[in-house]
Amino acid sequence: MTTTTLIDPWIERQIAAGHLAPGARGMSRAEAADQYNAANALDQTDPDFLYSPGQAQETARAALSMVGIEITDGTRIMLTDRVAGSRCWVYLANCGQIEAAVEEHRLTTGEDISVDALISALPWE
Repeated sequence: MTTTTLIDPWIERQIAAGHLAPGARGMSRAEAADQYNAANALDQTDPDFLYSPGQAQETARAALSMVGIEITDGTRIMLTDRVAGSRCWVYLANCGQIEAAVEEHRLTTGEDISVDALISALPWE
């Protein structure tokens, strides 16, 4: 009997970049990111904080809601250098929106988030 091993491209990219050890293969994205952050004593205020793709989406969605941009759970957030707004199944945000949303989130909740870490974790259009 043959066992099929699934390879996660996000985890493989993090291993190739030197962020994760090969032992991260087989972990979920969130588990691997959490392990990296714990091993390096990083929290969301650190620019080197590693978000899994799902964690980045959740954090961006929460921050954008602070500036009145409500994005449904099934909608993917992507960065753009063009006009921001909803497009089919995606919400295109520019870096300025993310920066303003993170700042508003900090002012409202007192929770500091590294905008650099969040922007680097979000996909570009």
